Amino acid sequence: MSVNQNDLRVIKTKRGLREAFIRLLLQKGYDAISIQEIATEAQAARVTFYRHYKDKEELLVDCLNVIYEELSKRVKQISMEDIQKGYSPLLVFYEHIQEEEELYTILFSSRGTQVVIERLRKLFAERIKEQIGERFPDKQLQVPLEIIAYYSASARIGLAIWWLENGKPYPAKYMAQASRWLIRAGGARGLGLDDFSIEPPPIPPISSDH
Repeated sequence: MSVNQNDLRVIKTKRGLREAFIRLLLQKGYDAISIQEIATEAQAARVTFYRHYKDKEELLVDCLNVIYEELSKRVKQISMEDIQKGYSPLLVFYEHIQEEEELYTILFSSRGTQVVIERLRKLFAERIKEQIGERFPDKQLQVPLEIIAYYSASARIGLAIWWLENGKPYPAKYMAQASRWLIRAGGARGLGLDDFSIEPPPIPPISSDH
């Protein structure tokens, strides 16, 4: 029997399972959690879990969808004017990592890592394609747009993982600026911008924790 996803009881049950799963993630990490533990933590029956999710990975994807819907909403609210003033989607991303640092740390170090990275890569690649289309609507690209977008998205995510794994040695704002500059410098030729000459952001002192 199919489940009505708009039923308030279904919404409440799934929210309870997601919240229980995240609590267990923070306590134990992804790999150590069992389906029974999730159901028990959510004060639900095991059969209730399987009524909504086929396995732990599907629940993880649902949790990520909820988390990244919020991230995506923030990113899409940024205008080109905001970007020109220095408030970029990358800064939103780094701020989000700071807000959910413990959760990101666990997700990036578990079997769920690939799911997390794929969701982030898709989010950033789509936004990059939109930005290029807005800024260079008639530009003859030297490399296919899809390649530029996914290369840029992968590089941004990889740098963010390094930042988190190394205890955030530089401020979020600098990381966003540096990442954006590196991508723009590397992607300029692909966009046919041979005269790219924007100066890199000044390097701030390393955090006293390092």
